[in-house]
Amino acid sequence: MLEGYYTSTIGSFPLTDTDENRRRCLEDLIALGIDYPAYPQLMDMGKQFLDDLIKQDSGITLSSGEYRITKKEIKVEVEPPGLEPFLWAANYIERKGLRIKIKAPVTGPFTLASHIILNEGRGLLGRAIADITFVEQLSEILSKSCKVISKKVEMISIDEPILSVIVGLKVLFEYGEEKIKEILNALKESCGSALTGVHICGRISPKLANILLETDLDFLSHEFYDTPANIKVYNPESLRKSGKILSVGCLSSRKPVIESINEILGVIRRFKEFGNCLIFTP
Repeated sequence: MLEGYYTSTIGSFPLTDTDENRRRCLEDLIALGIDYPAYPQLMDMGKQFLDDLIKQDSGITLSSGEYRITKKEIKVEVEPPGLEPFLWAANYIERKGLRIKIKAPVTGPFTLASHIILNEGRGLLGRAIADITFVEQLSEILSKSCKVISKKVEMISIDEPILSVIVGLKVLFEYGEEKIKEILNALKESCGSALTGVHICGRISPKLANILLETDLDFLSHEFYDTPANIKVYNPESLRKSGKILSVGCLSSRKPVIESINEILGVIRRFKEFGNCLIFTP
């Protein structure tokens, strides 16, 4: 487990996905001295993984710009999806002889399932995320990607922004919190010795925070600059007892302005009681 204070990034950049832009992003992060730079994720986080599954006759199709399930189940006997941007970065680092610790973002199964239309139900009720079986099948597939990635990285982030939407006072769907923990723990296991956590943006409910504290994950990543109410969700003592590291989003991903040093430090200082290890991210 880490000790001390570190910096990392989330992964996405507002640039077209080209080799030149990938190189630019990666070299800029290295030049800045980021401890765990994420590989540049310049394509849509859902498209990166789902398009690979479409090519493998998995039961997922793309029609009129919408992902849909056309079979009773998602085929899990497929090659690991979503690896190309990561492998590009890993190969670039190897060719250049760079000695850096890479963080790999992996779009989680709940979020991928929320991209897929299941039926004509309203909102998320008509998406694959409403059926835990599809989420479990996507998780099984993603575990294959995590196993490949874990051989070349020190840190893996399971990106699950949709969890802040479906977990409020209760879980939105019929499956409960135990299923959420079970799926996150299975993904953690597939990541081997890599430090593994979850990134969830938006407002974190107390129930979601408690669910995450009871998982096997190593770190929990949230936005705190844009959503300062999240600071009150975790009790420092509970976080320490769980053995988890908090990854603190201390910059804004929404405002098109550069924060002052004092603004950033103002956020950072609010976490001095949250254990002897923290990760700071934009």
